[in-house]
Amino acid sequence: MTDPTDAVRPLDAAARRPRFSRWPRHLGAVVLAGALSMGLVSAAPPAQAASPAFCSDGSQPYVPVSEARGWAAGHTVSGKTVVRGTDPETFTGSYIGFIEGYFGKGKDLLLFKLSSPTIDGSNGLKAAGIWAGMSGSPVYDGNGRLIGAVSYRLSPDNLPVAGVTPAEYMKTIGTTVVSQPKSARVSATSLKVTAAGTRVAGKSLAGGQLTQVKTVNIAGPAGTAQNAFTNRTLARTPRTAGAASLLRSGTFAAAPQQSATAKPLVVGGNIAVTMVSGDMVIGSIGTVTAICGKTVWAFGHPLNLEGKTSMLMANASAAMVVPDGTGVQGSFKETSQIYAPVGVLTQDRSAGIRGTVGALTGFPLTVKVQNPKGVQVDKYVATVAYPDSAAAATAELVGTAAMEQLDQYSSGTGKVSWTISYKRANGKTGTLSNSQVVDDRYYFPDEIGTPPADDVWAISQQVHEKVTFTGVTVTLKLLSSDAVNYRVSKVQRLSGNTWVNLAGSSLKAGTKYSLRPVYQVVRNDRVDGTAAGAKFRVTLPASARTKGSVKLTGATSFDPCQADENGETMCDEWDDEFSDPTNSFDELIALLRTKQSDATLITKLTYKVKKGSKSRNFTLTGPGSLSGTTTAGFTIKK
Repeated sequence: MTDPTDAVRPLDAAARRPRFSRWPRHLGAVVLAGALSMGLVSAAPPAQAASPAFCSDGSQPYVPVSEARGWAAGHTVSGKTVVRGTDPETFTGSYIGFIEGYFGKGKDLLLFKLSSPTIDGSNGLKAAGIWAGMSGSPVYDGNGRLIGAVSYRLSPDNLPVAGVTPAEYMKTIGTTVVSQPKSARVSATSLKVTAAGTRVAGKSLAGGQLTQVKTVNIAGPAGTAQNAFTNRTLARTPRTAGAASLLRSGTFAAAPQQSATAKPLVVGGNIAVTMVSGDMVIGSIGTVTAICGKTVWAFGHPLNLEGKTSMLMANASAAMVVPDGTGVQGSFKETSQIYAPVGVLTQDRSAGIRGTVGALTGFPLTVKVQNPKGVQVDKYVATVAYPDSAAAATAELVGTAAMEQLDQYSSGTGKVSWTISYKRANGKTGTLSNSQVVDDRYYFPDEIGTPPADDVWAISQQVHEKVTFTGVTVTLKLLSSDAVNYRVSKVQRLSGNTWVNLAGSSLKAGTKYSLRPVYQVVRNDRVDGTAAGAKFRVTLPASARTKGSVKLTGATSFDPCQADENGETMCDEWDDEFSDPTNSFDELIALLRTKQSDATLITKLTYKVKKGSKSRNFTLTGPGSLSGTTTAGFTIKK
């Protein structure tokens, strides 16, 4: 059967006009004048002016949308994209038509039928159609003029139909806003093709769903296979954050290892746009559309539609294009390696993304891992370029370090200490340091990274002044592969050389006593012996009388991760446990410094006096994460 796009009636009258673009301009004028004088033709277009240039230096001519609209169906094109490795391959195609006003009033989407061994399935695999990661692939006319970028596909059922964002719109990225939908229904009135041209590969285009070609989203540290943990951590990003919809999407595949070697970006080659880079990567893979000097255009559609942004750009290597066998998910490009960053993405707009090769941005995120003796055994380093991803990046890198070093995703006990360095609006620098002890039977990797991530989030989202992170350093001391908790059991006092229970004792006013807590050791939710805590001293004042008590309370905080009714792990967002009641950045930092460690033992001494009672509160540090409470009463004699 003949492909309907190969031989159909022209779109309109303009498409039937003869074209003289390849003739010398003066010759075309002579021929046209002669034809008119003899009455052979009634009208003809004027000689074409030189094509406009995509680059400011006059290089890379592009096809105006007004010209593309007039092409006859079947007009041949070619393009570049990467199937494997880093070198672009050529694909071919033919013009189908356009969808009028797809991007808003006066803004059209161009439609093409594309062909290559991977697209068609002549490479021995199932036809891949238009795959995730192909967005941004440049499309050219027969004269090498840039038409635009592959950006849309017709349903995820491997059809070879691509929507192309015109180069004319991409050129304006950063200066003009084009209203670009993520999907739209193709109607018979908006689809400007002949009746025959509405069918490709035996299927009707009219009534189909055009959807934005997906980027390949990747997240995780080098070599990780714990993809569920990664997506769950990213899903904790509050909805108020920039790029929240992307980070919370749950569509991130495990990121491949990032190389320390940089590789230049090339037109038609892969581009990795990363919020976080290094031993942990959070980003998306697409294709480069054009390069003008140091300026790079890609995707042909937005990443997050954030406008001005800050992310890193790098080349990437593809393992293969994986065809979709379901007809639901769509084919995708499997990424095998990401190279070191070579530039910064600065614009995320409706018609695509734009960045600059050169100076990099971001701050270092470092996680140092120690054994129970405090000896460093490993270190993880990443660069965070996108501030709103800093909390998720911190939690994920700390949690992954715990998971990889313990070689399990379940129980664990550890102490995490962190320092956040920042620069304030007035140029002054500062730091916030905190620590926490964490134990958990089921979700230790999820929870161990939460305390530093909470502080990072609180600083990044405060509204008092502009504050820039200059570094986040976390020390993770892994204490046990089991969940070890210390439950407060009783209070003892030293009587001579013997420790006896404080409860029921008779104490003398005006005397100093040595006391200590006794804990039940709870290992993986089961009592596993007892342990005595450190000695502390209290003094009963001379005014104390009749009776008193010592109350001990473990300070274990609320568990941010719980299992839902389906057994799935659900974790609170970073801002669920902390709201900012402060009036200045200084107040915020002071408040964050008052956060208690779960190793804190809250102690309250209470005693009767002549009129009423008095109490004194103080805190002690326990051997680990503390829970439970106990009260020991005693009598007081003069």
